[in-house]
Amino acid sequence: MNQPIITRTPLDRLRHTLMFELLLLTLLAPMMALLLDRDIMEVGMLSVVISLKAMLINPFFNYLFDRYDVKRGRVPTERKLAGRLLHAAGLEVTLVATSLPLIIWWLNVTVMQALMVDLISIFLVMTYTLVFNWGYDRVFPVSQPSAQAPHQVLPVEN
Repeated sequence: MNQPIITRTPLDRLRHTLMFELLLLTLLAPMMALLLDRDIMEVGMLSVVISLKAMLINPFFNYLFDRYDVKRGRVPTERKLAGRLLHAAGLEVTLVATSLPLIIWWLNVTVMQALMVDLISIFLVMTYTLVFNWGYDRVFPVSQPSAQAPHQVLPVEN
């Protein structure tokens, strides 16, 4: 008999999203300001707006990707490298498609310039996404039911 695969709770997904975005903002905004030779406040505010947008998209994308894994009988927190790369790439494509108009307008740049900004961000964020999610899955694993035995409730000793 197949055991159901347990995935993350909504509260866990919220914790993941907040930790992911706060750490990313702390790392990415200063790096992008330096690379673009722009004021940290200008790039920082754009980063906050893009981060808020990502916080809306990220939990839904992760939920759908987890469902994809479960439908194929895979435990999402036990993804292999290929699955993690596909996850990171899919999330970044989704975020880039929704970020380009913001970058063009905010920085007053051309589509090509905005795409270059996004390409730099893609490399940095995909690497960060891969490492962060691997680490998060190690630090906050989702326990799966044992295939050999049902869950046991141990009596509390007085």
